[in-house]
Amino acid sequence: MAGQREKKLKRLMEKAEELFTKYGYCGVSVDQIAKEACISKMTLYKYYQSKEDLFIEIMKRIIDYYGKEMMKFADEKLHTIEKIEAIQAYALQMAGKSPPVLTRDILEHPAIMEEISSYKLKLVKEMFRNILEDGMKKDEIRPLDIDFICDLLMGIPYAFGKTDYFTSEAKIAELMDKLFDFLKYGMLGGVMSVKEGEVVHAE
Repeated sequence: MAGQREKKLKRLMEKAEELFTKYGYCGVSVDQIAKEACISKMTLYKYYQSKEDLFIEIMKRIIDYYGKEMMKFADEKLHTIEKIEAIQAYALQMAGKSPPVLTRDILEHPAIMEEISSYKLKLVKEMFRNILEDGMKKDEIRPLDIDFICDLLMGIPYAFGKTDYFTSEAKIAELMDKLFDFLKYGMLGGVMSVKEGEVVHAE
């Protein structure tokens, strides 16, 4: 019995991911998912109370998968900053491949958006925590308050909540790219000083 249950659940998750990715959240019905997965709607509801719950679980699984893939780019041989840059590049690449219909539906459902964003931020925060801690141990970056830096990295994007940065995955990725560029190189690209009314690089 347990084996059959696992097979049904596996088939449900595979078909639900396939349909949601192709048609978005709004373009797929529970009836369609059940039919494609070759299970009854009653069986589907034994696993998930609603289409929203199933969708959120599917998105979490996708986030977990790409999180693991992303960390493969943080090669142990790379410098801490290079690891961050490699992860950035991968995130931008993936954002460009996100199905527009899926992104649109998520953005149009605040409760779903909040749940998915919270899960993604938690994963990314842990990822940066590990990278920063490792960088400090190797003396590649100066000593930092890691909790503060992680909260800063995760919190700054919300300062742009009223702009168009949150209208698509690509725009969100663009915001994060600009944010990390600022954090890596500083507001003026290095230590600067003002001398006789002119801005000059400090020696």
